[in-house]
Parts: sequence; C-alpha cells; structure tokens
Amino acid sequence: MVRMLSLLLAAALLTTGSTLAAEIAPPATRCDFGAWSKDPDPAGLNVRAAPRRDAPVVGRLPPPRIVDGERLAVEFRVVGGAGPWLMIENAHHPDYGSPTRRVFTGRGWVAAGLVDVAPMDEKVRVGPTSDAAIVDEPRAVADRTYDFLVVGRILGCRGRWIEMEGDFRVDRTRRGRPVRGWVTDLCGNQVTTCN
Repeated sequence: MVRMLSLLLAAALLTTGSTLAAEIAPPATRCDFGAWSKDPDPAGLNVRAAPRRDAPVVGRLPPPRIVDGERLAVEFRVVGGAGPWLMIENAHHPDYGSPTRRVFTGRGWVAAGLVDVAPMDEKVRVGPTSDAAIVDEPRAVADRTYDFLVVGRILGCRGRWIEMEGDFRVDRTRRGRPVRGWVTDLCGNQVTTCN
C-alpha cells in the first residue's frame, strides 16, 4: 500500500512538473542579449505564457522609475524569439552602483516592439551574419562626426543579432534616414555604452 502511494505521488509530481513546464511555450529561435522595457504603459509590460497576444499573462514588469534623476526601465535577458515576440528571463530594476532588485523570476514572452537595446555595431546588414551585405551604416555629417543608429522597433532575433527598423540620426529628438535590417554587438545597459 505504501509503495503504491509512493508511485502515485511520484506520477503526480511528474505530471505536475510537465504541466508547469508546458505553460511557458519554448522559443522558436534562440537569442542571447540584454535589453530593457520601453513600454510607456503606467501599468507595466505584460509577460505572457506564449508568443501570442491572447496568451495568459504570467507577470507584469513595472514601468520605469526615477533613480537619482535618471529614468530607469526594467532590464532583462532575451533568450529566445518567435516572430515579433521575445522570451525574457531575469527581469530586474537596475540600480547602477547598488544591488539590483529582481521584479520577475522565470521566463515569459513580451512584445518585441516594446523592447529596446543599443547596438554598438551600427552596420545594418541584410542578414544575421558578419559577412552579410551592409544595408546602411553611419555617415559623416559635419566636423568629423557621424550620424548614429536608433532602434525604433525590434522585429525578431537570432543569437546575438536583432532584426530591426530604425533610423540614422544627427539629433536624438528628430527622425533621420530610415533603415531596416540586422544588427549585433547589442548593449543592454540603458545609461552608458557597453564598450
């Protein structure tokens, strides 16, 4: 009788574990870069169980907060992608110079258009490889300076690359030359470069 109860308990635990594992859909593509939320919604960014708008919400990332006069959004690791959706993990409030405060444990899906990242390599390519043809890159504008790339919307990811739409600007407040393609060498730090 005790052996039978042990077997039933073990079966129940296995079933529960597989059910919990199945709740978060696996990524179609593996990705690996840091990023942050740019969702302006004061209610925060929804984290979903699957890469669909109608998937259950499994968490919510809080909106940006002000730290020492600096607006800081929640940062996280992007570990997968499926079309316009990104799988994230380790979401936390960055307090540069202080310990971070975790705001969401586990994994979940967020809309890629609500995620931001800073590409350090501003050569925009036709595909996610370093030998792919260059679509566009920074151009000299004046006084030996160059325009710079601003990511407008992430369309997908593969490894350490993102497909994006954005523009090259001279001034951060004005739109510039539009561009679409793949970039890499991504920085997930929103207050400084990763060099």
